[in-house]
This record gives sequence, C-alpha cells and structure tokens, in this order.
Amino acid sequence: MSRTHYGACIFLWIFSLVACKVPEVRVTCIFSEDCVLPCSYTPTNDDVKIQWYQQEALILSLQQAGKRLIHGNVSVELISDSSVSDGNASLLVRPVDTRSRGRYKCVVNNGTLAYAVATVEAPIRSISIDINPSGLIQCSTKDVYPAPVVQWSTEPRSSPAVLQHITRMAPGGRGLFRVESILKQQNNCLDHVYVCNISSRYGTQTWTASLQLQEITGFEGKDLVIPSKAPKKLQSFSLVWTFTAANKTTDILTYDSRSRKSSSSWDHAELKEDNELKGDVSLSLKNPGLEHSGIYTCTFLGAKIRHLVQTRVVISSSREGKDCLKSNMWMLGIFVGLIVLLAFILIIKIYKVKSQRNQDNYQEDVEIQSMSTDKTSDL
Repeated sequence: MSRTHYGACIFLWIFSLVACKVPEVRVTCIFSEDCVLPCSYTPTNDDVKIQWYQQEALILSLQQAGKRLIHGNVSVELISDSSVSDGNASLLVRPVDTRSRGRYKCVVNNGTLAYAVATVEAPIRSISIDINPSGLIQCSTKDVYPAPVVQWSTEPRSSPAVLQHITRMAPGGRGLFRVESILKQQNNCLDHVYVCNISSRYGTQTWTASLQLQEITGFEGKDLVIPSKAPKKLQSFSLVWTFTAANKTTDILTYDSRSRKSSSSWDHAELKEDNELKGDVSLSLKNPGLEHSGIYTCTFLGAKIRHLVQTRVVISSSREGKDCLKSNMWMLGIFVGLIVLLAFILIIKIYKVKSQRNQDNYQEDVEIQSMSTDKTSDL
C-alpha cells in the first residue's frame, strides 16, 4: 500500500469519526413535572422507525404503520405523533421521578442521532429554623432531591471550628430527602444571629434561615416593647408575630411590607407607629398581664429567606415590681451610706495625720528654740 493511499485512509477514518460524532445534551428535569428530551431528524417519505433507550435499555419503539411498543417502568411517549413526520422525535417523560435520571439515546432508522443526559431535581421549596426541646438550634427542609448541602454561620462571625453541627439526610417518600441539621448554641447565645444555608446539589438555588434570641422582663400593667427589625438584605417581606405558652402557639399579628397593611387578633398587641418603612416591626404590648409571659416569635418571610426573632418575655406582678424597687432603694441607700461612712473615716484619718504632723513640727520648733537659748547662755 502506497504512502498516498495509506494517508488517504487515515484522513477518511478521522473524517468519519468527526462526521459521525453524536451530539449530547444535558437536561435538568423537575421532579413531578414533564420533561422533554430533544431529538430531530431529516424527514423522508419512507416509513420511520424511532427507538429510545435509557442506559442501553429499550424504553420506547415507534414502528411503521403507527405500531408502538413501550418497555420498562419509565412513563414516556413521543412529544407528538403528528410531529414525527416533521422530523421531531423528542421524548416526553411524565411525570418525572427519581427513576427518570440517566443517559438516553435516540435512534432513528437504526442510526443514533442524539444522546441526552437527564438529571432530576426536586427543588427546595421551604426552610425552617427553631430551637428543639433539648435547647439545640435546628434547621430543616423536606422533599428535596438530590441531597442538598448545609452550611452554618453566625453574625458576628464565629470560627468554623466552633460551629459543630450534625446533619441527617434521610430518604423519605418517593425517594426524596428530608434534611435536619442541629447546632449547639454558643455560650453568649444572645449576642449571635444563627444562620443556616441550604443549597441544592447542582447549585441552582440557596435558601437561608436565621434565628435571633432575646430575653426581656416587664411588669404587670406597664406597656412593653418587644424589639424586632428586618435584616438589611430583606427588602420586601411578610411577617407574623406568634405567642407560645404552655405548648400552645397563637398568631397575634401579621404585616405585609408591600401593602403596608397589618392585622392584629390581640387587643394588647400592635406595631410601633411609623417605623415599618425602616424595617422596624417591634411589637408593643399594651397593659400586659401575668398571662402574657411566654415566647414571642417574629417570623420574616421573603424570597428564599426566613428570619426569626424569638424573645422570652417574663411579666412580673406590680407588687413584685414595687418590692423590687423598694429593695433596690434599700440597696442604694446602704451603698450610699457605706460611701459616706468611708469618706468620713478617710477625712478623720487625714485630719489625724495633719494634726500629728503639726504637733511634730511644733515640738521641733520648741527644741530648736531651746538649743538656741542654751548656746546664747554659754557665750
């Protein structure tokens, strides 16, 4: 074989590889929705035979004269029988489930025309954060696929080594995941905002939940303000104030920043006036009673954001407040008396030191005068 002929064969072989390269597309299919895997061909007047494979297993075959064979457990069909004659052999998968993921092959008239790699995603649709009965901060979501990524942080920032958390991802119904991540509170828990980020495995979305803890003491019959302010990054939001006592939670007030409308189901509760536009939605308790002691939670809801301000409120009786005031006055009086006594003792000591010093100086002067007199007599 001549070199020219050998070179021509090599060229034709390389050209055939390039010309016969089958395109591959990647498609992200949303769980429980319909998904289209594309495939097209040049139509002819002859009968057409279309076959679709998933992981090399035949799942659909359309033969001449409209005869159709469907194989396997995946629910599939051609996107439209009428469009087949126009060169459209795209596959419709519906509804998508976790079995729908994988590599598909489209074959028309025994020639492979396209590959499609389908990934399945059940996107994050909600996120929650709270304190469980053990006092641990818990962040969770459910019905997600594939298993997401969970990250914790605090504001102000804490060292990642301090934020030791335990995350459990358990498969639930239909092959979807339920995620629970638990974090231990820091020692100075009232100085931190705890932030939980849950991101999809494919990086298509991130949901954020955060929690701020507070403690306030008030007195019966005296108006009390429970502070709450929206995060700076939360421009538009809705919120709900709830009250929890004796394991029972009640909605007491709602507010929407877009409509600037609020609704209260408590006569004792209302928002502070003219502060909503600044993001300040502090709750004002009018004439609270002992029964208003409990946990007050302000929940902000925005686009993929949930922020909680949870405040433990203790209402003391007016008598306790007066007794406490009297006790404080007694303590203040004792403290002031001690200061006066110490000052008096200090003044006495200073006076004694000055007196002793003056007496010593007087004696020195007498001795000096006596010595001078003696010298004069000797002369």
